[in-house]
Amino acid sequence: MKRFVVTSAVGLGLALAATAAQAAPINVMADACSGCHGTDGQSLGAMPAFNTKTAAELKKMLRDYRSGAREATIMDRITKGYSEAQLDAIVDSFKK
Repeated sequence: MKRFVVTSAVGLGLALAATAAQAAPINVMADACSGCHGTDGQSLGAMPAFNTKTAAELKKMLRDYRSGAREATIMDRITKGYSEAQLDAIVDSFKK
């Protein structure tokens, strides 16, 4: 049952990210990150926190996930739903 819940949550997150990437404001796109990585990037769970990373580090990480240069389980698929400009804007919304 626990595996089903995790799988369902990941699937929902991917669906929300894809939908958000189509036409949503940046703050809505960034809110999708909080579901796994915690409010303001301060994860309390199994997902890595990113609140200690600089904007430049996060932008590079997201680009690397998107291109396949960085190994991932989910982030490679999520980042492909966004343009590089959207990814930058999402990072900037967290690092304001």
